[in-house]
Amino acid sequence: MESVEKNEALNTQTVVGTLVNKESIKIETPFFENESVAPLYKPGNQLIVQKSEGYWRIISLKRDGYIFILVGIFIWTIILISGKKGLFSLVGLIINSGLVLLILWINGNYPRFSLVLLMSVYTCLAVLIAMVTTYGFRQIDARKILATLISVFCAFFICLLTMNLLKDRGLRYEELQFITRPYRSVFLAGLLIGAIGASMDIVVTLLAALDEIRQKDPKVFLEELVISGGKIAQDTVPSIINVLMFAYLSGSIPTIIFFIANAWKFASVLDMYLSLEFLRILCGGFAIVLAVPAALLLFVLGERSKGANRI
Repeated sequence: MESVEKNEALNTQTVVGTLVNKESIKIETPFFENESVAPLYKPGNQLIVQKSEGYWRIISLKRDGYIFILVGIFIWTIILISGKKGLFSLVGLIINSGLVLLILWINGNYPRFSLVLLMSVYTCLAVLIAMVTTYGFRQIDARKILATLISVFCAFFICLLTMNLLKDRGLRYEELQFITRPYRSVFLAGLLIGAIGASMDIVVTLLAALDEIRQKDPKVFLEELVISGGKIAQDTVPSIINVLMFAYLSGSIPTIIFFIANAWKFASVLDMYLSLEFLRILCGGFAIVLAVPAALLLFVLGERSKGANRI
């Protein structure tokens, strides 16, 4: 885009630019100050345009260049820091992302399959794939997989039971209003996926630390290891819950600002658009907290199976 002429009286802008084939075009389009639907363009912006019935119209800004740069930096950073394991983790991320799309395609084309049931199957597969791509088939740790799945599904069923008992009172599904599927099943499926990462993080951290202590000092008593695990959890659980909270709430900031800027009351916006976010945070928080006893229990069972003389 070469130039932009703004008409503030009519809230329109005239954009002049050159297409890839060197053809020069001129487009008049509206703009709004909050830039939610029609932003004010600037010289140098790359635009995606379409010709319809003899007239050019702007589809959107072309932003994929920035995304590719950020993704490239992210990939190289992971490889430089984590090496081969980081590369395999990226492979697992790609596989799990593709698996999510496959699950959604199956649900879209075969609605008789429950989305929650499909996402439950995906949860099991996603945890398995993440562990295999990170540690390999030979070093896969069943304790980490089981502890993650136990904590995720326990947290999910706690939230589901509470929702059923309270009949979803206080939950506002307005943020899902454009979805063509039943709101509740989509939300429940999201609860499962959101709890996976948080739970897996604390499980891997806890079991890896205890295994390292055991390797350094094989004579340490199991009681001491369990106490150490509890202290590790006390240090890591609050920080992971904070990360989870900020990650969910940050996604709602644009929506909150948009509605407040359009004269909505702050309390009404929070009530309408944060009820689901708070429940997502609670479900993830339950998964994190429940991951601690699940991981410690499986660790103790694993030590006893080795004939340890502790506890």
